[in-house]
Amino acid sequence: MDLTLATVTALMRETLTAPRATAARIMAMNPPDDARWLGFVIVVVLSVLVGQMSILVLGEGGFGGSMIFMAVFQTMILLGLVVAVQGIGRLAGGKGTFPDALLLLAWLQFVMIAVQILQLVAMVLVPPLFGFATMLALAVFIWLLVNFTMALHGFTSALKVVVGTVFSFFGLAVVLAIVLSVLGLGPQGMQ
Repeated sequence: MDLTLATVTALMRETLTAPRATAARIMAMNPPDDARWLGFVIVVVLSVLVGQMSILVLGEGGFGGSMIFMAVFQTMILLGLVVAVQGIGRLAGGKGTFPDALLLLAWLQFVMIAVQILQLVAMVLVPPLFGFATMLALAVFIWLLVNFTMALHGFTSALKVVVGTVFSFFGLAVVLAIVLSVLGLGPQGMQ
């Protein structure tokens, strides 16, 4: 597996232009489980660092928690997404495995980190474009998630995956709200 800057950049470009084919290509690389978990941990660390950088650039106090807490929170969110994509997809008749879901969502998160950095650049250079860049980033995330889910599970209907994704997000949001409330991290607990 060649991980030079040129190769990674090309793979990111392919991810944005042909996400389903790129997801299949990434799964075909079949790295060992240790490498998949290492990639997962690396994107969690990068996500936390870029998140902290965002807070500094935006000049907001943001969330007052420690970076360790943010890393744990990011890990829970991303791992929850991996479990949801794999588990819900399997319940819907898909054939995806947990290791492949872990691999694809780690890569998806890596691509989204690059998108977030571009958002920050837009914020600094052309502040009025920040809102548009944020909406575009959300659209890119949904586009990639749907296509990666289709590749992972062998689904052929993008519409069914979109509908399943929307309902799953609502269900997971309710569960997350309940868990955070039980932990005392509701809106009052974060002030």
